Amino acid sequence: MGEVSIDRVCRVAGEAKLILYEEDGIVQDALFISMAPVRGFEKMVVGKNPLFAVEAVMRICGLCHASHGIAASEAIEHAIGIMPPRNGLLMREALGLVNRIQSHAMLFLMVAGDLIKEEKRNEVLFKLMDFHAKVSDVLLKLGGAATHPPNLTVGGMLSVPKWSVFNNIKARFPKIMEAWGEIEEILTDEDFQTEVADELRGVKRDNGYLATSLFYGDRFNINVDKIELEPYYDYRKDNPHSKEATTLIALYDGKMIEAGPRARMKVYREFNDSSLYGLHTARVEDTRLALLRLEEVLDEIKMDEPFRTKNIIFGPGKGIGVYEAPRGTLVHLVELGEEGRVLSSKIIVPTMFNLPLMEEMAKGLSVRAAEAVMRLYDPCIPCTTHVVKLR
Repeated sequence: MGEVSIDRVCRVAGEAKLILYEEDGIVQDALFISMAPVRGFEKMVVGKNPLFAVEAVMRICGLCHASHGIAASEAIEHAIGIMPPRNGLLMREALGLVNRIQSHAMLFLMVAGDLIKEEKRNEVLFKLMDFHAKVSDVLLKLGGAATHPPNLTVGGMLSVPKWSVFNNIKARFPKIMEAWGEIEEILTDEDFQTEVADELRGVKRDNGYLATSLFYGDRFNINVDKIELEPYYDYRKDNPHSKEATTLIALYDGKMIEAGPRARMKVYREFNDSSLYGLHTARVEDTRLALLRLEEVLDEIKMDEPFRTKNIIFGPGKGIGVYEAPRGTLVHLVELGEEGRVLSSKIIVPTMFNLPLMEEMAKGLSVRAAEAVMRLYDPCIPCTTHVVKLR
């Protein structure tokens, strides 16, 4: 077998390389290796105020910012036994939906080079960039920033937009929906798709799926005791290249599972596409549904009612926060001490689940299609780097 090493996988969130073992142009095995340095957010928040912890963990990622903030807030609220008022939950859901739509738009930009023919590619790229700007402006107005929304906090929202600003967002929403409709048409039109897209459409593989909710997240729909974490270099110790990796992988009940848009579509919708191309069509559908749900949420918010729980008292407790991030099920586990400060924090991200599966899905494909599959799973590499090797 020949070894093909792609030292820098382009158009992914983070820094990784891909090693493929091929025979007659067909991939027999794959290793997706992250070399990103660990940033240590789980250790950084120990001993800190829980409010700081929420702000800090949002900085793990520039793409999944609100998702981490929501999961962390949910874990802390579970630990101290509170819940935000209905308005706070709705506004939090809105921020998470915008985050999902932002992230998916970025992924469509990244995979356009794999799936969309060159003569149509620039058109969809410019439409996606304009769409992303429109959606990011919604997060800016609702959450206080276009990334890492500072208004998101334990107990609900620190601040909310003025009535006039909120009503302006609602008034502009039909234009956002119209912009998405034009993009969706191009993304799903087979006349504009590449040979790689055709190859991926012809490969069908079913596996286990993990999702806890279609839009938000539910800790009662997952058993965290069934999650097994292992350093990648132990998981693939059969290959010496694995020693370079800084990631953890996650199994659920001892098995590889898929998390993300297709898992949500499989578990909560009648989605039947098990082809590798189905990752793309599921994300298109996930974006459309997120936009529809966001429109509903904005209509349900009552601007004259409370957005945050009052008189929050931080004390000892353990909590679990589960949120359906753009890439799938995100879990935050937190323990608070007697003073209400963070004693321990553990973060399990969806890419940890998807990593083993990404490598498995590459087998039997051409080298070019195998690299495209890595992007289609939308790996978030900074979120996944949790391992430090002491030499």
